[in-house]
Amino acid sequence: MVVPVLKATHTFFEPETEDDFCIAVVADIGVLNSDGADQFYFSVISPKAIIKELEDVKVLNGRGYLIVQKFNLDIVRKEINKILEDCIRPTWDEVAKAINRHLNWEYDNIQYETLEEAMARLNKDN
Repeated sequence: MVVPVLKATHTFFEPETEDDFCIAVVADIGVLNSDGADQFYFSVISPKAIIKELEDVKVLNGRGYLIVQKFNLDIVRKEINKILEDCIRPTWDEVAKAINRHLNWEYDNIQYETLEEAMARLNKDN
C-alpha cells in the first residue's frame, strides 16, 4: 500500500489578527520513504472571515478549507496528518484522488493520454 506523508507546509504570510483571517497554505505531500511530493492547496480560515466572505458570496464551498478559531500551523499539520491516515491506497493516483476530496491537488482534473489514445485522436483530426 502507498502511505502518504506530509513533507512540508508553506504559507506566504501570517494573519494580522488571530481570530479573523484566511491564509493560503500549500502542503507538499509524498510517499513514505520516497523523494518528491505533489502540492495540495487549501485555505485556513476563521469563522469571522467566513461570515465576511458570505457577505460577498452567497455560498461558500467547504472543500479546500480548514476552519479554525485561531491560526496555529501545528494544529493544521496534525489535521492534515489525520486526513492522510485515511488516504492509504494501492497506488499514488488513488492516494492523491483521496486527498483531493479534502484539499486541492495540483493535478486535479488533468487526464493523461496513452500513446495509443493520442495517436487515435491525431489520426481522427486528419
